[in-house]
Amino acid sequence: MTGKNPRPLSETALTLLSLEDAARRAGLEIKYNNLEDDEMTIRSGICWLGDRRLLVVDKRLAPAQRVGVIARALAGMNLEGIYLPPATRRIIEEAAGE
Repeated sequence: MTGKNPRPLSETALTLLSLEDAARRAGLEIKYNNLEDDEMTIRSGICWLGDRRLLVVDKRLAPAQRVGVIARALAGMNLEGIYLPPATRRIIEEAAGE
């Protein structure tokens, strides 16, 4: 077999995956979109679309910035009853203090 070994995910990528999973389990749908607009400033954040709660994240953000956006969104939500790995919970708690 002559395939390349897949590159292991970085700590930031793993954290991002964990936060995305937590958001999904908390009922928050994440959409990555290009939020560039010449006429106005558009930032990542939570919005409602009908009965769906969406977190729109600017896809141009670096992974570490995406972690911050999702962690801040989750910090404002009730996460009782949702298991979070300790490192993920710590990141959300730190975001709540910002």
